[in-house]
Amino acid sequence: MSNFIEKTVLSIQNTFEDMFASDEIANKNGLMQSLDPRVRLLSIILLIVIANLGNSLYYMAVMLVYSLILAVLSKIPMKSYIARISVVSIVFTGIVLIPSLFNVVRPGKPLIYITGSLYITRGGALSALIFIMRSFISLSFIYILTLSTKWIEILKALRYFKLPKVFSATLDISLRYITLFLDVASNMFLARKSRNVGKSKGKSERKFVASSMGNLLIMSDHLSSEIYSAMISRGYKGEYKTISNFKFDIFDAVWILFNISFFTATFLVKGGKLWI
Repeated sequence: MSNFIEKTVLSIQNTFEDMFASDEIANKNGLMQSLDPRVRLLSIILLIVIANLGNSLYYMAVMLVYSLILAVLSKIPMKSYIARISVVSIVFTGIVLIPSLFNVVRPGKPLIYITGSLYITRGGALSALIFIMRSFISLSFIYILTLSTKWIEILKALRYFKLPKVFSATLDISLRYITLFLDVASNMFLARKSRNVGKSKGKSERKFVASSMGNLLIMSDHLSSEIYSAMISRGYKGEYKTISNFKFDIFDAVWILFNISFFTATFLVKGGKLWI
């Protein structure tokens, strides 16, 4: 679609669809969804740390398979999961790592010759591959956490681990503001589109975008003071309660024991040496 307004409306609608899809996945009976949100959050953080400790291709392969199995058992849509993680980890990270492939930056045994004196080294290619895999695995765990856990549960778990109240409240309200103003912007663009006849000129569209940004900024400043006053009038003192209650059960204990056993065994190889 060539029209800028239509593209913007569709982009906002896709954002809302992603939010709704995330809530639907969080309500499924998957592996991660069955865990206590506190255990879920702590497990993902530790898994990311453990993944970034590795510097072996075999170790990263094990972690990659582990993350994929975890995504499948958590009923994450694999098509969008792999596509979104790959774009960031392979495309963007790969672009950054291109210079490290060549002997000019990282001397070593030649793998692929570009010219007589310029070639890709084995060590550079291996290091780049491990770095991309590490990025993919870390992003994968974060993606699994955000899809299997509702945002309010993540914030409540963070408060359990002594995250300052002002940070959790700011994160929560920020997401609500983003959602609200996406809806407001969508309505503004739809109203503009419904009053257009024919193709709009680029100059008029730019003026409309500029005025819309100004109106949203003014609206956000006015609305923020009203919302805060409404919160204070209802007894807000920096802490708010949620309807969900956390409960640590036997399944959480089994999950923790399994991971301890699995990674203890994974760290060992023949001869009893670590291979990370």
